Order: sequence, then structure tokens, then C-alpha cells
Amino acid sequence: MAIKTFCTKNRFVFLLIALAVLLLGYPYPADTRLGAFIGGMISLLLMMASVYTVWVHKRVFIVSCGLMVIAAALSIHSLIAGTRGDPLVEGAFSVFYAYMTVVIFLEVIRTEQVRLDTIYGTVCVYLLIGVTFGTLYDLIETLHPGSFQWHIVAETGSSLGWRQLIFYSFMTLTTVGYGDITPVTSQAQSLAIVEGTLGVLYVAVLIARIVGIYSGENRLSG
Repeated sequence: MAIKTFCTKNRFVFLLIALAVLLLGYPYPADTRLGAFIGGMISLLLMMASVYTVWVHKRVFIVSCGLMVIAAALSIHSLIAGTRGDPLVEGAFSVFYAYMTVVIFLEVIRTEQVRLDTIYGTVCVYLLIGVTFGTLYDLIETLHPGSFQWHIVAETGSSLGWRQLIFYSFMTLTTVGYGDITPVTSQAQSLAIVEGTLGVLYVAVLIARIVGIYSGENRLSG
């Protein structure tokens, strides 16, 4: 009973840790089959941690497990085949991350009490937005090569991939915008607009919700 209570009250801790591992570790795996395997293991860790956060909601848990299995199976098949830039894999991951982001956001925004784990959840949603859009950018670039212009390519000869686009995603989400990567097609620009807007709105809605909860608690205690 004590273990179940702990797991219920600390569901977002593991997801936050997995997201930190992804964001801190993604630059290091090399562009080799071993590097792809390590990257896949990090992604699997993140997916499992995401699914864990919704285990208390049966229907959501079943759907998230199904999406995770599909994404993992396609990723393993692509790894075994030695193919890179498979739109089916990128699409499956995009759907999974988008679904988990929406589900966790709805749970966090509907909470009636602000606990420490709730704060962890709000941070997880923000980071998941960045991961989701990074995967979507990668999908767009795969389907329509040249959707993004990487200004450093001419100097290094490097190719634009998920690592660079996840960086671009968070620069867009946080409105930092270094300008080293530029969306050049209408689809890419539209997606960047949506992410930048979501980043600002999320913070505003979150602050308003937390203030509303605290105001309600103060009225009840008064």
C-alpha cells in the first residue's frame, strides 16, 4: 500500500528524469548503428516513463501502451534494416509524444491542489512540447528535404537531422531564436509559429491556473 501510494503521488518524477537524460544525452551518440541503438534506448526510456505517468487512467494507459508498442516496433525494424530517416518511425513517435503531451497537460491543468509532483508535471509538459515539435520538424524535413536551412552546413558539411531540429525546437519554444536554423517552406514556418505561440500561451495559462487554485484555497481557509 505504501509503495502504491508513493508511486501514485510521484508519477511525474521518473518522466522528468527521462526527459533530462534525453536532453542532456542526445548529442553524444555517434551517427553509427551503436549510436542509433543508444538513442533508441533513451527514447524507449522516455516512452516508458511517459506511459507510467498515466497508469492510473485505464483507457488512456491502454491507448498510450498501444502507441508506444507501434513506435518501438517500427523503430526496431528500422534499426535492424539499417535505414535512417523513416517517415513511419518519425510519424509514430510524433503521434505518441503529441498524445502524451495533451493527456498530461489536461491532467495537470485540472488538478485542484498544487503539489510537488504537480509542479514536476507542468515542467514535463513544457519539455514534451519541445520534444514533440522537434520530432515533427524531423518528419517534415524527411518528407520534404530542404524545409529547413541550416546556415552552418556550408562550413562543416554536416547534414540536418533530429539532433539539430530538437535544438531548433527548444530555441523556438523558448523564443530564443539564434537564427542558425531557418524554416523556409510554408509548412515548416507554420509549425514554428504554432510552437512559438504555444510556448508563450502555456506559461500564461499555467500561471493563471496556479493563481486560481491558490486563490480558491485561500477563500476556503478564510
